[in-house]
Amino acid sequence: MSDRVYTVAVTGCGKRGKVHADLFNKNPRFKVVGVNDVDQTRMEECANMGGNAPMFADTWEMLRTTKPDIYCFCTPPTLRLPLIKLAVEGGVKLIAYEKPMATSMSEAIEIRDLLARSGVKSVQSHQRKYNPQFKAVKELSTAAPSGGYIRSMLIVSAG
Repeated sequence: MSDRVYTVAVTGCGKRGKVHADLFNKNPRFKVVGVNDVDQTRMEECANMGGNAPMFADTWEMLRTTKPDIYCFCTPPTLRLPLIKLAVEGGVKLIAYEKPMATSMSEAIEIRDLLARSGVKSVQSHQRKYNPQFKAVKELSTAAPSGGYIRSMLIVSAG
């Protein structure tokens, strides 16, 4: 296993953004190098949860200054494409964001093409806790004898 520590910048310091900053901070493989939000109070809370990460009023300034390996944002869907463009221009290696990917199919295709041309990877978080299959797994896990642990694995195939 690599000892490399990946740098992370976070935009959007609402509930989900704070969770991301907190979890990145708690993992020794990551270092939060910047947070950014339009709400100063939320940004301060997020910076604290991110290990007292530097705060930035401007997204581009944060990306330009910190040059993160990973750019994570939790914002309204209408901001996806502009933030992805900034991240690509800023030289990030991976972009992590919440669903949905885009506000339209044409925007999704533009994002896909931009990422493909630039070689930047992306990952989207999709919460599945209300999906019937995931509910069934939860029911099985709570029904396990003497609180035993049930391991589940999901395999998705395009074919």
